[in-house]
Amino acid sequence: MAAITLEGVGRKTDDGVTILDDVSFHVAEGELVVVVGPSGSGKTSIIRLIAGLDKMTSGAVFFDDVDFTSVQTAERDVGIVFQEHALFPTHTARGNVGFPLKVRSMSNDDIRKRVDAEARALGIGHIMERWPKQLSAGHQQLVQMARAMVRVPNVLLLAEPMAHLDMPTRKRLRRDCMELQRGYGVTRGYAPNDPAEALCVADRIVALEDGRLRQIGPPEELYARPADAHIAWLTGPISFLDAGVERDSDGYWIVGEGFRVRAWPPELGRQVNRRITVGIRPEGLRLVDDSTVRALVDSPSFESGTPVTRVRFGGGVVAMAELAAERGDEVGVSLDSFLIFDDAERLVAAVG
Repeated sequence: MAAITLEGVGRKTDDGVTILDDVSFHVAEGELVVVVGPSGSGKTSIIRLIAGLDKMTSGAVFFDDVDFTSVQTAERDVGIVFQEHALFPTHTARGNVGFPLKVRSMSNDDIRKRVDAEARALGIGHIMERWPKQLSAGHQQLVQMARAMVRVPNVLLLAEPMAHLDMPTRKRLRRDCMELQRGYGVTRGYAPNDPAEALCVADRIVALEDGRLRQIGPPEELYARPADAHIAWLTGPISFLDAGVERDSDGYWIVGEGFRVRAWPPELGRQVNRRITVGIRPEGLRLVDDSTVRALVDSPSFESGTPVTRVRFGGGVVAMAELAAERGDEVGVSLDSFLIFDDAERLVAAVG
């Protein structure tokens, strides 16, 4: 295993477009750090820079305490899996998995043992004699994973490895592969195409926007207290409503279309008479039969694969975790927890 440190990393294209701007963070030995962000945010570029596949225009990359900025990819002892099924068409699945060991002049018997062990761990022993064109997309990704892991690298890097897979296959591979990697104790950097995956597997999340680091921390921290509305959206299902803040002698009121909710965080004092945005996670809105706050059932739906009820509330459509009545029914609701963002979309307070 190796710890990874990025210090002030920047990257620009040849025509001067900034891809990464002054990005710094540390990945401890054996840690799984997931990099999230919208398309073009720079998450895949970070993976490629750690691997040594691209050159940075500023900053440095360290493995443990050694500067690897100028070290070639072949000398970094990293396993790499990308979304493209980059298998050698002239090799069987067995030949593909065993290739990294063959180039290291390992004996054929030892290669066979290591390949068989990796195939058993990933449940692909039955396809090892097939050619890449005979494999499904899911099996090709598993072969890629086995090839990356067969020599037990110090660092495993994954860049959107499940982007082209159907949802059932993606969920199975995510579960199996992440558990396998944890078992090896390898330091891992992962850039998924679906940010929701980060909450399922990450030890810590690195959130990017436009090439800049916006927040880093454990998944539960970024979910409960995202630095801004952008990160709130990246780290889980959330609905946004326009509202305002009013003050009385007892505290503050959050006032939106059709709702008025008491709140006490002192940070709200700076938002009085200003427009704010209320962010509501599905678990924040609850059915209450005798509530004077009403919502209209819109439709059943799914948020990150979880069934929810969408209701018309507060001038928008909000997802709630509880399953409500039929479409068109009016129900009582209670707003128990929510996030408050200022007019620049920065987090002001978490309520509830």
